[in-house]
This record gives sequence, C-alpha cells and structure tokens, in this order.
Amino acid sequence: MGADLLARKQDKRLLTQWKHMLVPLVPVAFLLLGLIMLGGDMGTAIILTAILFGLLWLAGAPTRLFAGVLAVAALLGAILIKTSPNRMARLACIGATDPGPDDACWQAVHGIFALASGGLFGSGLGASVEKWGQLPEAHTDFIFAVTGEELGLAGTLSVLALFAALGYAGIRVAGRTEDPFVRYAAGGVTTWITAQAVINMGAVLGLLPIAGVPLPLFSYGGRPCCRPCSPSGC
Repeated sequence: MGADLLARKQDKRLLTQWKHMLVPLVPVAFLLLGLIMLGGDMGTAIILTAILFGLLWLAGAPTRLFAGVLAVAALLGAILIKTSPNRMARLACIGATDPGPDDACWQAVHGIFALASGGLFGSGLGASVEKWGQLPEAHTDFIFAVTGEELGLAGTLSVLALFAALGYAGIRVAGRTEDPFVRYAAGGVTTWITAQAVINMGAVLGLLPIAGVPLPLFSYGGRPCCRPCSPSGC
C-alpha cells in the first residue's frame, strides 16, 4: 500500500511537499501499529515501523522530517516498554548469563548456551542438545541458536552472509529500476526482511530484547513466543 501510494504521488510530483509525503502514509501506519499493539505484539510493530522508515527514506524525506517521525516513534516505544512489566523483563535479559529469579531469562541464557557449545563447526545436524526441552521456541524464535549449536560459527556466519546477499540484491533492484512502485516495494520488502532478521538474531545473541519474531525464510513459522520463555513453556 505504501509503495503504491508513494509511486502515484511521485508521478504527480507531490512528494516535494512534506504533507503529501506523510499523509496518509504515516497516519495509516500508526493506525495499523495501534491495532497490532492492541494484540500485544510489539515485535511486529517494530518491524512495521522499520518498513515505514524505509519507505520515507526512499521517498527522500528530509532529515528534519525523518527525525521528527523517528522521535515520536521512539517516545511511544519507550512509554509502551516502561508501562509493561513483560517488556521490562525482556529488556532486563539483554546480555544475561544467568536465568535469574523465577527463570525469567531462561530462554535468553539457553540461547547463549547453545551458541557457545557449537564451537567452530558445531556438533552436527540434528545433534543439538538444547532444542530437546531446554531451549523454548527452538524451531521459531531461537532457530539461529540451534544453528549455532549444530553448525557452529561457520553455520551462523553462513546464515548472516545469505541475509547480507539478499539485502544487497534487494538494494540493487531498488536502486536500478526506473519504476517508482518497484523501487518502493523492493526497498520496503528488503527493509522488512533485514530488519526482522537483525531483531531475531540480535535477541539470540543477547544484544537486543527478545521480540518474539521468527527468523524470516528460515524459521519453521507458527505462533512465536509472546512472553519470556521458561522451562514451563510460554
């Protein structure tokens, strides 16, 4: 929708006016974000926000305008995190090396255990120990950790290289096409996949909060974990 809207406005030379760049794209995006947040899925909301910023960047939004939208999104995100004990608990698990009280950081810590036990080349396909009852959501949110345990550092770097190649290909398509819709659509999809991959892998590595989103094109799929996971499940 965003790509089609911006492409039609570009054909009419309306994107030079900031109000046409923002309206109705940003209000509609915020409406969708509100509906998603009513369902409690902040991970998907973050990805949708990244797509919005990618479209605005491709549309040539001035830095001041871009920074204004980013500031509003960051403020809303901070409020939503601060007012939710669940999200604060996820934030507290960044870089955790111990499950902590009530095993609040169990999933994050066992993801690191899985990566650490893989070494350079891993234990072999199907030989993961953590995925058999120790690491919740091993086939969705934390499949990257299982990859590290079974295929080692070589396997995880290969996954990173494949996502980097996909992102590079998407950027080339967006940069070389003369069709505005193709440029915006390719840029939006590339932003979507790369942002979701970064959020997922960052959570597994303990660099970002667990957002409950699967690794695109790689995870089994299905319903992700919506709360910090412990031995008793989600």
